[in-house]
Amino acid sequence: MNKLRNYSLAILVAFIALTFNACKKDPKPEVPEEEIGKAELTFLEVEREEHGDHYHYNPIAEAKPTSITFDSKGLPPVGTHLHLIEGKTYKLTLKSFDFANREMQQEFLEKHDIHQAFILGAPEGVLTYVYADRDKENKKINVGVTGYLTVDEQTEKGFTFRYVLRHLNPGVKAGITAANWNDVNFASKFAGANDLDLKFELHPVHDGEHEVH
Repeated sequence: MNKLRNYSLAILVAFIALTFNACKKDPKPEVPEEEIGKAELTFLEVEREEHGDHYHYNPIAEAKPTSITFDSKGLPPVGTHLHLIEGKTYKLTLKSFDFANREMQQEFLEKHDIHQAFILGAPEGVLTYVYADRDKENKKINVGVTGYLTVDEQTEKGFTFRYVLRHLNPGVKAGITAANWNDVNFASKFAGANDLDLKFELHPVHDGEHEVH
């Protein structure tokens, strides 16, 4: 009887030891590199000056920025509605934050080979967007942390403006150009996942109707 008890005890001890060692060897779960919390889009009017086949964008001293904040689901405060003025150009800037409230947009610039923003929702011919990002060597890159949005036409009613920051699979960005800024088929054409998908109501209007609420 004692031998049987000792044998059972030995098996139990061995089982506990094996379980403990297996637990120690279990890999730690991967922490996503980009855990994005809230975000913010800021619109600041600038002067667009034509220079041959491109434009220069100059600051306007009296211009005041308008910012829209978004929660972790990409939603703004209820009822947010922005008016932008026909014929004007705005510097559009992204800020994003992780769940510890640390800014993250610099990481998108540093990893510009796998990130690109798409500006969606506007009827054809209403908006024009130009990427204006620079890398650490001051070379032009297309990400969408900074860009210029021109309102070409007013619309009778508003629409859902959508800012999507795409986290691209390796090698995909080589097939994307600046002209794809409003490609509605981006998800099927450019494999990856969305780091950000921000939406709000935008209404391009005639001068004198500007407001955000």
